[in-house]
Amino acid sequence: MDFNHLRYLAIGDSLTVGIGTPFLDPGFVEYYRCLSQQILKKRISYQKHARSGATTEDVLTMLNAPVVTEAVNCANIITITAGGDDLINAAKEFIINKNEESIAQAIKLSGKNISKIVEKIHHLDKQDNYILRLQNLYNPFINIPIADEAIRAFNSLINGFGRELNVKVADIYSVFKGNEKCLLSSRGVHPNCRGYYQMALALSRLGYSPL
Repeated sequence: MDFNHLRYLAIGDSLTVGIGTPFLDPGFVEYYRCLSQQILKKRISYQKHARSGATTEDVLTMLNAPVVTEAVNCANIITITAGGDDLINAAKEFIINKNEESIAQAIKLSGKNISKIVEKIHHLDKQDNYILRLQNLYNPFINIPIADEAIRAFNSLINGFGRELNVKVADIYSVFKGNEKCLLSSRGVHPNCRGYYQMALALSRLGYSPL
């Protein structure tokens, strides 16, 4: 038995999937696993449970699947990406109805869902020591003022979860701010390989206590 073996579980949306990079190229999950192995000097196996387009509600629903529940039970490291699609869906609704309340409501609902996700993981994870890492959102729509306003409002909410036990939030917004051209893929919404590596670095710099 490998007593130094750790388990990493990545749950989320297209960012966890790794959309934006060429097929088989690493995303932030693979980079973060590699960095974590180097720092902790332990072998780390990993699983992904993610779907492109997944909202915070979808990610919450994923946690009810037996295979994901079992993975959470055994995980020492968990990362969550969620919220971007909630805002994108709200923005589409705003374009149609011009009601800014739809964006505010989406932020409020996504915050409630993330709170339930964090609470459920705390309840499910049976490891003596584990860490949960969240990420705030970068802004791929730098020329749309309301987009930055909404993303900063969402980030203000999600950053609050960093006060919970074993939870920290990576500041991805600041990593991408002003560096969008070199960190985003050609389509300009998802990160490229360099962007995903910077995401992994931001996660790694949060540390690994109490592992």
